Amino acid sequence: YNLMVDKLEKSADKLAQTEREVAWKQMARQITHEINNPLTPMKLSIQQLQRLHKMGSEQYNEYFEKTSVMLIEQIENLSRIATSFSDFAKMPEAKQERINITARLASVVNLFINNKELVKINFEPYPNELFVLADKEQLTQVFNNLIKNAIQAIPGNKKGVITIHTQVKNNTVCIEIKDNGMGVSKEAETLLFSPNFTTKSSGMGLGLAIVKNIVESSGGKIWFKTKTTIGTSFFVEFPLC
Repeated sequence: YNLMVDKLEKSADKLAQTEREVAWKQMARQITHEINNPLTPMKLSIQQLQRLHKMGSEQYNEYFEKTSVMLIEQIENLSRIATSFSDFAKMPEAKQERINITARLASVVNLFINNKELVKINFEPYPNELFVLADKEQLTQVFNNLIKNAIQAIPGNKKGVITIHTQVKNNTVCIEIKDNGMGVSKEAETLLFSPNFTTKSSGMGLGLAIVKNIVESSGGKIWFKTKTTIGTSFFVEFPLC
């Protein structure tokens, strides 16, 4: 009996250790994904600043003011994630507050306007301020992921166009991010929001799973519509407050 108890205790310890390792690895992958996400558009924005400065463009000062604000927001977001990972080895807990989602979306879209893929982004900010209850940095992550995924969904031999539209209905705000990429296959549709699933040759497949978790924890909904070879639309909906 004592021998069996000892074996059970050892088995329980091994299981607990394995669970901790799996949790740690998944969290590390999440952090890596979220940190890498905005780095490319940040780099492109800085390179655009350098080009405008060398050209002596009259647009430099205006672009500098707009870009510096966006870069600071993204750096603060990255710093918050990295600090939390270092201190607690977990994603930061959501700090929900009343956020102007119109301004938040516009800020992220502007960061992706000068993308290296030369994808055109059609976006007209909603004319009024719209407020939702959410975590500001996590909301930024949602838009970062969806816009970057839309860009990556468009093949290099196709002239890419992304359309971002905001609609208000029944005391909710719904944001559509539509691409003209290859669409989602039938096989992938049911797995798209699953952790560790990806249709890309690189990446951990955590982006949409994280987005879904953030949206739903804020009382929102996310879904998509897709047509093969035509494109995909992602919709995120939040209750207004």
